[in-house]
Amino acid sequence: MNKLATYLLLCICMSVYAEDLGKIGKTYPIGEQSLLEYIQNKAAKMVQDGTWEKIRQKEINKTEQRIDYPPVIAGIGPTVESSVRYYDPSIKINQDIVDPFTKTVLAHKGQVINPTTYMPFNNELIFIDGRYPDQVKWAIAESKRSKFPTSIVLIGANKFRDLLKDQKHLMFYDQGAVLVKKFGIQHVPTIVYQDDIKYNRLRVEEVKL
Repeated sequence: MNKLATYLLLCICMSVYAEDLGKIGKTYPIGEQSLLEYIQNKAAKMVQDGTWEKIRQKEINKTEQRIDYPPVIAGIGPTVESSVRYYDPSIKINQDIVDPFTKTVLAHKGQVINPTTYMPFNNELIFIDGRYPDQVKWAIAESKRSKFPTSIVLIGANKFRDLLKDQKHLMFYDQGAVLVKKFGIQHVPTIVYQDDIKYNRLRVEEVKL
């Protein structure tokens, strides 16, 4: 059989299979409820019988619980002896930093730069455990005494919203222990600031109350 004959035979077969054979037997409409309609009806029923409100309130309570009792950062205890060490804030550049306007290379890849050389660290970080009233009281007093703007950083707290309301002072929780890991905080209270002794370093001072 040549190619033309084969092609004609395929066309005939395709036309046969494409033929409308009509209906075979009695047909019925689809009786199954659509998924969207089911969800809508289910949600409406939950609203009517109060189930939806119970779920909403449960999630609100869980959120408030996480805010008022955030997970305590593990491995940090009260300061047992006052001490001082210094933290080097230098960073290693992983790619050239180029001025987009002048195309001048400001820093080369691999170069080590200390940010305090260009901009002083005009801030004091006060790390405390908010579960201890004596540490909270000390931190408030320290924030008033310091010559720098201060940030009180909590590694733990009970009734966090009440704490902010009672003390009338802004406090932060160290989410993910980012700052604790960065400065190697092991005890609280600890304050971090830039002093005049080692100006290109940050002073990390553990304070015994």
